[in-house]
Amino acid sequence: MSKDRIAGGLTVYLVEELGDARLRCNQLKQYIGDAIKMVEKSPHKDHFFEVAGHLIHGIPDTLLRLEKALDAVSLAASRMDYEETKATLRPEKVEELERVLQDVRLKQLSRSSMADSVAKRFEGRRGG
Repeated sequence: MSKDRIAGGLTVYLVEELGDARLRCNQLKQYIGDAIKMVEKSPHKDHFFEVAGHLIHGIPDTLLRLEKALDAVSLAASRMDYEETKATLRPEKVEELERVLQDVRLKQLSRSSMADSVAKRFEGRRGG
């Protein structure tokens, strides 16, 4: 078996497992959101925050960091797959693809507005 074929198989496996991890992360995010809503609606809300405030604050924060780490790995895996595929194409096809990709890329949000958006995502759920 050639090295290229082995590397391709590893990339496919990595991308599949990464997709599954991202799916599980989204499921976890929904469960945590549901739990936060239940705590907020509970008549014992103050008690929950008193005895488990560190969890109510820490779990969504940790989940957000997990999600960002998975996004970073996903971007790296996509780039790795892109570079492997690009190496198999004719140079003129690569140039054509690069031009098309350049034309369709969306402008990136500024880093500061993205960071603000991320920070506010769970803040409202935690009560401030």
